[in-house]
Amino acid sequence: MIMIYIIVSLVNVFLHIVRSILVIKSSKFIASLANCICYTFSAVVIKFIAEVDLWIAIVVQASTNFLGCYLAMAFCDKITKEDKK
Repeated sequence: MIMIYIIVSLVNVFLHIVRSILVIKSSKFIASLANCICYTFSAVVIKFIAEVDLWIAIVVQASTNFLGCYLAMAFCDKITKEDKK
């Protein structure tokens, strides 16, 4: 259960970072679609948070936010560099 929560939380952070970039750099439709997907997926994360102890939720959220942000930014940098080629 906790491993699934970690994975879902990591994906959630990744999606939100990509969404933030898309909101700034994409069309209104793409930005709206990304926003819809992210906040719908967040409901899944909230469900997991509600089922674990507070200290587990804090550790998982802090860890996955750091790692997810780092990975998403690296992914976006890679995509941006490939687009410029």
